[in-house]
Amino acid sequence: MMSMLTSPATITVTVFGVAALVTLGGGIYWLFNKRARLRDIAEMRAKLDELEPSDPEYGAVRALYTSMVLDAERWGFFAGESGSGGHGGSADHGGSDHVGDAGEGGHAH
Repeated sequence: MMSMLTSPATITVTVFGVAALVTLGGGIYWLFNKRARLRDIAEMRAKLDELEPSDPEYGAVRALYTSMVLDAERWGFFAGESGSGGHGGSADHGGSDHVGDAGEGGHAH
């Protein structure tokens, strides 16, 4: 019995089996995590739409929403929703938002 467990073929199959299970588990976790994060982003966007810029918590909700969207873009959660591959990627979208925010801040002073 012990000689069967120590054969190179058995060890190789066991290592590949464990690696496959870990990969499968990671993929399933990522898929459910993606759905949960997209749902959370949608809920945060709805809350942001309900608030007025004069509300005290508007700034905090906007900052949290922006952070969530940037994280989602970084992890590729929006890759399937962009449509064409020539969109320019998330760096272009994130850069345009940042420039617009800086421009608004400059006009407010």
